[in-house]
Amino acid sequence: MGTTPVPIETHARLASMRQIHGAIEHIYRGDYECAITLASAGENILPEPQVEYLRDKINALSISEDIKAAGGAIKPNDFSNWLRHGTWNGKKTGDEVFTVPAEESISWACRAISKYAAAYNDSSPQMKSFQAWAKQWLSKDLGRDPP
Repeated sequence: MGTTPVPIETHARLASMRQIHGAIEHIYRGDYECAITLASAGENILPEPQVEYLRDKINALSISEDIKAAGGAIKPNDFSNWLRHGTWNGKKTGDEVFTVPAEESISWACRAISKYAAAYNDSSPQMKSFQAWAKQWLSKDLGRDPP
């Protein structure tokens, strides 16, 4: 049972951190839809940093011919947009079924963490721990070298 709701004071940095932490917890539980939505919110609420971060690299990679040829030619925000608005490629989807790859939720959390770190030159212990876990998962379980 929950506690009695009370007003809180917050700001973009704190709200983003809480959203990213929530996304991480959802990833560990396999709640990928929730994780992507929270990570997207955590990324989008932050001020735009003056330095490049992971989103910029993902955007560039998503339009590369190698990625398109390998069948990965979806736009970087497609899953987030579908989960928030029910649209895919700008069209309402209705009750269509989609498979959300585990990598998608991890990518969103890493994107949000990357922007947070770029904006504030800092990250939380939870963020650092998640990044270490994600790096190990990518290299060990998937047999890939992380970016």
